[in-house]
Amino acid sequence: MQQHSALGRVLAVAAAAALTAGDYFKARLAAAKQVKAKSSPADLVTDVDPVCERLIREQILARFPDHDILGEESTESGAEASARAAASRAGSPRLWIVDPLDGTTNFVHRLPLSTVSIAYSERGQVLVGVVYDPYHGEVFYGVRGQGARLAAGAAMRAWADSPGGDPPGERLRASATESLASCILATGFPTRAPSRTLATHAGFILSERVRSMRALGSAALHLAYVAAGRLDGFWEYDLNAWDLAAGVLLVEEAGGIVRGLADGRPYTLTMRDVVVSGHPRVADAIIEALQAIDGGGAAKGGGMANAHGV
Repeated sequence: MQQHSALGRVLAVAAAAALTAGDYFKARLAAAKQVKAKSSPADLVTDVDPVCERLIREQILARFPDHDILGEESTESGAEASARAAASRAGSPRLWIVDPLDGTTNFVHRLPLSTVSIAYSERGQVLVGVVYDPYHGEVFYGVRGQGARLAAGAAMRAWADSPGGDPPGERLRASATESLASCILATGFPTRAPSRTLATHAGFILSERVRSMRALGSAALHLAYVAAGRLDGFWEYDLNAWDLAAGVLLVEEAGGIVRGLADGRPYTLTMRDVVVSGHPRVADAIIEALQAIDGGGAAKGGGMANAHGV
């Protein structure tokens, strides 16, 4: 990966911020937490989530004080509010899109399956993405036009602290599997009833057509695993910009594909229902299988559930 100077600086800050936040919540996994519901009883937040976002914001603004930040914990709860926030800021000339703790329900239940997701975009195009899994010490990252890579946390921290030359890591390549019957797919289940019912129905339909299904509870982790070829595909209804932005870049830079579930259109920051795969035939097969559900695969009401972190 050839390091572009401006985006290299962005990557270094994104990686450092992700490592700081992820290591913080990893240390708090077994500790007592304050837990409350946000938009529904299944939509949880802890006292750790806003601390992680604050740590990320401090590092970004220390280096880029004039940049805009769209963060989960600083956005009003609920799918409608999240959609409005993404729509109003998607065209920002310099926007960071931050999920400080993706997989909050896992975190509450002490399941070590949560990530930090940080993306950087300019006028709607995501240029840098970082997804950090602190429990396995894995940093998945990508820069637009330069590929996606996987690095050990310690190696990435050393580079981010003193960036020079190419960042560390092995190149990511998405799965080349073409047949849906040979695929391992992943999905998530939204927090509100209409989209949860829709997702469950979709899961039953696809489970009969694939090798196996997974639901790890972190959309960003699913996306990183598609980029790494560990999963052949992923779909989910009603996700937020901060769930998707970084991981989508990883998938695209690893040679995979991201499309809208309803109509197969290319990804944008305002998209909420997505299908992701290594091979386009898999995405086509998923979309075709779900076409009959609720008028073509889109969540009712254009997105009534807030599916972050469940």
